[in-house]
Amino acid sequence: MWSKVAHARPDWGRARAALRTALWDGLAPQRCLVCGAFGAALHEACTSALPAAGGRRCDRCWAPAVRLEAGTCARCALAPPAFAALRTPFVYAGAARAAVLEAKFAGRSALLGPLGVAAARAVPRGWAVEAVAWVPLHGRRRRTRGYDQAGLLARAVAAELGVPLVGVLRRTRGTAPQARLDAERRRANVVGAFAAERVGGGVLLVDDVTTTGSTLDAAARALLAAGAAQVFALAVARED
Repeated sequence: MWSKVAHARPDWGRARAALRTALWDGLAPQRCLVCGAFGAALHEACTSALPAAGGRRCDRCWAPAVRLEAGTCARCALAPPAFAALRTPFVYAGAARAAVLEAKFAGRSALLGPLGVAAARAVPRGWAVEAVAWVPLHGRRRRTRGYDQAGLLARAVAAELGVPLVGVLRRTRGTAPQARLDAERRRANVVGAFAAERVGGGVLLVDDVTTTGSTLDAAARALLAAGAAQVFALAVARED
């Protein structure tokens, strides 16, 4: 039986509004989200001033942790995710949260380039990244939004790292928005929600925001099943 999620009708009004905003962003002078000055959607100096994901963190899931064993938190030691490691340059708060929300829901796709560059610079040199993939939106949601924000982030990341961008992942079904769910339901919501084309080597998986890592974990499992030797995860911000 098809779910209500699968039958949801596209919000064409929102899609048209997002398209108008994207066109305006392309034609009008860019104004920085942080400082308000013209010249860019997000100046490099303002990007570096976004709230950093610093402090002691688990190498595997990037969660803040007081106690680590060999760099790993107790949760990852007990039930490690499918991805080998995760990094985010920012925490999902303040101007970083505002930038992601503006990019996702207000059509300000021009923000995604500088955010993607900042994310790429958080990738450790030791990661063996041979290709960049992204966590895709379901086709229906992509049509409603007018673009896939993770795909645009991944394009900027791949360009910054100088590695190929590969669109090998797809959503096999629509899922409820993760932000509305608790940790257990987030995991259940994305189980089996991704499939991947054949891929090899070390793959860097990109998304905009991560909280529990459930979506990245599900997508990484699909990449590993399709032949990836190792999957690393990268997001713009982590909700701690």
